[in-house]
Amino acid sequence: MKRKTFIFIMIFMMLFPYVVSSQTTDDWKKLDQISDEALRLAKNKRFEEAKQVLTHFSEEFFKLNARERLKSMDELYVVTITHESALKTVTAATLPAEERVEDVTRFRLVIDAIRSDHQPLWSEMEHSIMAAFYRMKKAVENRNMQAFQSSFQLFLNQYEMIEPSVKIDVAPERFKRVAANIELLEAPAFSRLSPDSQLKQLLQMEQDLQALFDGVKKDEADPSLWWVIISTGSIIILTLSYVGWRKYRGEKEKNKLHEKE
Repeated sequence: MKRKTFIFIMIFMMLFPYVVSSQTTDDWKKLDQISDEALRLAKNKRFEEAKQVLTHFSEEFFKLNARERLKSMDELYVVTITHESALKTVTAATLPAEERVEDVTRFRLVIDAIRSDHQPLWSEMEHSIMAAFYRMKKAVENRNMQAFQSSFQLFLNQYEMIEPSVKIDVAPERFKRVAANIELLEAPAFSRLSPDSQLKQLLQMEQDLQALFDGVKKDEADPSLWWVIISTGSIIILTLSYVGWRKYRGEKEKNKLHEKE
């Protein structure tokens, strides 16, 4: 009886952190599904229903105490700002439907970025963002600043969609480099640079942009999965060692009994 109790206690102690982690994952999965439902409704122009779902998200967020499970105040800030923006604009009849959907999309991407360990949804926008960037680059090569400005605006509209999520998933130094590149392109001084200098700046920006997406492409195994593998192996080793020790002790006592006889 004591042996079974000992094994049970050891197994519980080793699996308890995983149980807690699993509960946290389930809670964020629920919030992720709510944000996805809000976006689905917004895309179908069911904006009033989308607003109700976004309000429900707030209720569940506090109910599940999700705030305490965020990694930093920066994450809380991003979630709060994008949620408030989506809630405010989703039923704003004066705004174009596309803009309202964009705000809900921005919020949806943030929640996914917090929940996903790898391959977040925002990284799937790489093709469209880089395509807009290459149009900018082509315009500079052709020395067409008017085409550059229109391409740059298109690029900004798409990048701003993923920017809050990038802040969550990407190392600060990488994010800051892209932000600095954008700031330089927005400045009037950029248009006064020589075409060669402009192109040089864009080449640097291309590398920094690509680094953002490359940083999240590594499809590594879920850390919790590795924990389970290690923990299970440890439990098996521990159990076998204990059983082996009990067997050895039993054999030893048995031999002593034979010697007495």
